[in-house]
Amino acid sequence: MPKKRYTPLKSFILGVMSTIPKPMSGYELISLAKEWRYDHYIKATNASFYYALKQLEGDGLIKEVGSKQEGNRPEQIIYKLLNRGKKEFQEQISFFLNQVQEIYFDMDAVTPFILLFGSVKGKQFILDSIDNQIKERKNMFKHADEGEKLVKSSPLYDLSPFYLLPLAHWRFHNEAEIKWLEYFRQMVDSIEDFGDQYNKIIKKMMSLTQE
Repeated sequence: MPKKRYTPLKSFILGVMSTIPKPMSGYELISLAKEWRYDHYIKATNASFYYALKQLEGDGLIKEVGSKQEGNRPEQIIYKLLNRGKKEFQEQISFFLNQVQEIYFDMDAVTPFILLFGSVKGKQFILDSIDNQIKERKNMFKHADEGEKLVKSSPLYDLSPFYLLPLAHWRFHNEAEIKWLEYFRQMVDSIEDFGDQYNKIIKKMMSLTQE
């Protein structure tokens, strides 16, 4: 494991700067990130990019080498990747390739209590919520399709098809989430009376604690 684990955004920035061996501004980095559809696999705002650059500079991985200004746009600081930054990126990519990630989903924190929730809000509320999630996730494929077209149009794609890997990862994950939601919906739909079923659970739990 590297001495310091960097966030996916910082590792991505180091990767871009390692791939394109020329000084770049934050604006240029963000433009490249959008071209490679980073928004499918990295949660970041434009402000996050600039903040990450400052932190990488503070860690001695990149260095400010000048600035430029185009038209009425704010002045852009130009950064250069240092040799230490190249070495750090290699350590980061090695770490991520060998890391077995834990799989946690936020919704799993509440699904064990669906009977309780259903007894209060009603079965239809849960079904509608799940149907909405399924619909939203299916609509997200359009965004992925647009992203794949954009990535494939990049002059770098012919040389490295690996730029599509993050989008493929996202697509398979989204397909799995839809299947899970459909399974979840079937379970909810199979319960006739949430209130009655929940009361049975309470009685059973009470009897177990008294034994």
